[in-house]
Amino acid sequence: MFNPMPKKIIKVSDFQRKTKPTFDAISKSNEAVLVMNRSEQVGVFLNPRLYDRLVGLFEDHIDSRDLAEAVHNSSDIFYTLKEVAKELK
Repeated sequence: MFNPMPKKIIKVSDFQRKTKPTFDAISKSNEAVLVMNRSEQVGVFLNPRLYDRLVGLFEDHIDSRDLAEAVHNSSDIFYTLKEVAKELK
């Protein structure tokens, strides 16, 4: 399960010195890594699997929101696929 609050925090200066080990750790973890520069959040690292999952979930959310809006704004008239195909001929 993804935890939205990163448990791991890395300073930019540490990341610059330990780039490969940092990415190795990220790729093995399901946790986000918060990147800080002088006490300011400047980035977040995610492993590719987690990133793809989050993007997929976001796309599903947008699709369901768009569908709900389309249903809400539609008329009460519906056509079957057969009726639409007949009209297109």
